[in-house]
Amino acid sequence: MRKILLGTTAVVSLALVAPEAFAQQARRPAARPAAAAPAPAPAPAPAPVAAAPAEGYMSAAGITGAGPAGASGSPDVPSAPSVSGLTIRLGGYFDFSYASITDKADGAYYRNQNQLAIPTVNVQGNGVTNVGTTATSITNAKARQRTDMRNDAELNIYVDGRAANGMRYGAVLEMQMDNIATGTNTLGTSSGSTAAGNHGGTGIDFDEMYGFVKGSWGELRFGQEDSAASLMQVRRPSILAMGSDDHWDEFTTNPSGLANTYAPYILSGVNDGNDATKLIYLSPQFSGFDFGVSFSPNRFEGETQWTGNSTLNWQRDYASLTNEVSAALRYRGTFGPVGVQTSLVGQWASSGRLTASGAPVTVRQQNVDAYSFGMILAAYGFQVGGEYTTGKYQGQAPAGGALNKGLDASSHWLLSAVYTTGPLGLNVMYGSGTQDNGTDTAGNKLEDRTQTYFGAGLTYTIAPGLVGFLNFNQIQDKNIPTAAASIKSEGSTSKAAGSAGTTLARFGANSTTRDIQVAVAGVRVSF
Repeated sequence: MRKILLGTTAVVSLALVAPEAFAQQARRPAARPAAAAPAPAPAPAPAPVAAAPAEGYMSAAGITGAGPAGASGSPDVPSAPSVSGLTIRLGGYFDFSYASITDKADGAYYRNQNQLAIPTVNVQGNGVTNVGTTATSITNAKARQRTDMRNDAELNIYVDGRAANGMRYGAVLEMQMDNIATGTNTLGTSSGSTAAGNHGGTGIDFDEMYGFVKGSWGELRFGQEDSAASLMQVRRPSILAMGSDDHWDEFTTNPSGLANTYAPYILSGVNDGNDATKLIYLSPQFSGFDFGVSFSPNRFEGETQWTGNSTLNWQRDYASLTNEVSAALRYRGTFGPVGVQTSLVGQWASSGRLTASGAPVTVRQQNVDAYSFGMILAAYGFQVGGEYTTGKYQGQAPAGGALNKGLDASSHWLLSAVYTTGPLGLNVMYGSGTQDNGTDTAGNKLEDRTQTYFGAGLTYTIAPGLVGFLNFNQIQDKNIPTAAASIKSEGSTSKAAGSAGTTLARFGANSTTRDIQVAVAGVRVSF
């Protein structure tokens, strides 16, 4: 989830870099007596030691890892040659945060409205057991706890080599403690066997895992990596852990009975292409301009042949998005004291056209597209900027997937300002987004989903690689659909693409507005 944030956090790294350490002058040789032998040559001055970036959990250019980065974009951490002679670097971060949450979806009324996800087990044969959910009510449900703590961490390995002709090559392996549910589930594997699930919610999986070759002609990446649009997009400026799609959402509950299962936010940048296995080309910079393109045949990654834990749906079955292409054009330069960053990016994919059994879908969804423009101006410690994103997608842009027929495009805008003075960074941000909810089962037009976000926060660099953060986030989310939005006139039944019917979630007897306030405090150690 966090990968849809790569372009923003790179800007943050630059904004918080502390002045580099101080060069030392060489000692002068002592004066020689007339009859004395020449004095020994002066000892060389120690090499200047560059201070680590204040908040260097992501490279500003080149490798997009979690370790502090040097000017080349490679992690600025100790390295060691491997048996093959390649250089191996280790980087990562540990993040702890505490939050106070006020969310209408946590209230007793909402929890009694048949919108809680209760685990069920579905045995599909071949020794594979799938864990799913079903929506059911709980009699006399009570409100949730209003405080929580969480950990987050990545451990990243960077492998670098240089060929005789000067070409660089290697691999990046980013291991994350993320996206693995607590409990013991048995999930299907490509061989039809079962595999034990994660215990305690602290399992490790791979976020990015790709190889690369690079030279004066640019860089080619191949493997599990973000899309070119996600890697290069310029988004509104922000500080660590704050934003319309950042730490606050990790503390909110997202019942699977709602259409926004993916996350509670819809004000996100063009997504990372699901980290699917793909090909990516990133150009060198020409007069401040560079560009990138990427391609993936489907939204899946690694060696898995089944999609998720399904034994029926294979990743080549055309049952989800296919042939995803993204492209980005970016400019970075300075005009006197003013630095400028701007980008225009796009992402496109074909919607699913077959069911898991191979039959054509009754009514095919719209093809996915997303376009985003962003700009940041920086001078005298200030950064001001924003973004505008629009396209045919639901949920996040465009991670949520395809729109049913007849629905209008989604869009959002965000404005933000950051001020940095010494170790202190301050940020305020505001934005709004809308998505079409279509009609209910009777054909009545439903109000659009409308989400607004306001946030304010600060970061403080305590020591190199150690950053504290504090922020407040307020979200108003109106008219959240309880199923994928559809138009009644489409499809062989009353709804498009076989949807069960859309109504609006209620967070009180007469309210369709979900109000959320999340205050987050924490610390990150980057290495």
